Amino acid sequence: MEQNPLRCPQCGTYRFIRHRLIRFGKEPRAYTMRMPVYECDTCDIKYESIVPFDGQRLIHFRDYILDGITEDGPTVEISFKYLFAEVDVSAKFGRFDDLGFDYDPLDYYFIPGLYRDFDTGYLTPAFFDREVLLHYNNHPDYTVKLTSFSSGNIYQKGERMFSWGFGINRGGLIFMWLGDLKKDFNEENERDRKRFLASNVASDHDIVSKFYFSQIPFTIQDAFQESDNELKVFSLKNQFDERIKKEFGFDIAKIDIERLAEYYRPPILEDREQILNAYLSLTKYLIESLQVEDLKRLLIERGVSPKDLKGLGSLKVFERFISIVLKLPDERGIMTPLYVLYDLRLLQGHLAIDSFDGNYESCKKRLNAESTTTDLEFFRIVIMSLISMYETLLTYPNP
Repeated sequence: MEQNPLRCPQCGTYRFIRHRLIRFGKEPRAYTMRMPVYECDTCDIKYESIVPFDGQRLIHFRDYILDGITEDGPTVEISFKYLFAEVDVSAKFGRFDDLGFDYDPLDYYFIPGLYRDFDTGYLTPAFFDREVLLHYNNHPDYTVKLTSFSSGNIYQKGERMFSWGFGINRGGLIFMWLGDLKKDFNEENERDRKRFLASNVASDHDIVSKFYFSQIPFTIQDAFQESDNELKVFSLKNQFDERIKKEFGFDIAKIDIERLAEYYRPPILEDREQILNAYLSLTKYLIESLQVEDLKRLLIERGVSPKDLKGLGSLKVFERFISIVLKLPDERGIMTPLYVLYDLRLLQGHLAIDSFDGNYESCKKRLNAESTTTDLEFFRIVIMSLISMYETLLTYPNP
């Protein structure tokens, strides 16, 4: 399988598709054309035109236009739609008109992997403001389940609203394929279509996400995308809990981690209160559920004096368990994400106190985050650190 053309050949990050004015010819006989290009924001490599400059059709068109430009005339701007004789790339796909959604048909032709010789326009992305998810995330009959930071679905009483879910691009916009929307919106959920219609926004031509990679894979790795958000944390914690149960004979937590994923509500927007509420939920699941007395019992069996454990909270007891029972080095470093999570939980409900900013800044520093990191970006850093922590915990040697 070939590499996705969006991947930068120099640094390997995924590039953006943008439309830039490209000048052909020289003054006074010149013209410009707004061309789709790949641009990398990470390195200094020059943009790359999606339509090859050395393609025969472009060369023929360029020479034809230049021959018709007089020397005393102004530089003219010409649409690149004239390059495509077989199809009008700016035309809308009529069979989706009843949906009412705004979209850019150019995305279908220029975003790698979307164009097909059949079912024209099916894989055209329609974009929506992320705020549309708030209604469903706060409604008792619905659940927003983000399978990663860039993919998810909405569930109504356990049933999927969308057959294949949605993607979340790098700008935070939600997108879905027009063909899927045509299938998923019907008379029964007309109210939902209108809600999404109100949140429909113009295309920013970016669909880089785990949703896109898994739906339109260019490599084997693309086809099998792992979660990178809270669901990954829950999965790893479940593996850790099961191993402790098997090897030490007790439940380390008093919570059904598999069911918890059904009830957990992730933060949707760059909203501090929403994000702090998520920290509160995660603290209950990951820290307050620890079976402290069982951990103490096992530590005492390993020679720790009960006096040394008296008055210790769940995190301190768990830290000793990591060192003495699991025999993992740098137990304090391993535990840092949980200590930070607990301190973030303490900030919930105290947004107005004078010490909030200082305590919040301290949490960022301990996870090596910049002070300018937004709340939602820092939430992602916290989750990634928790994933790394559980991956480390699972490496403990067999007892």
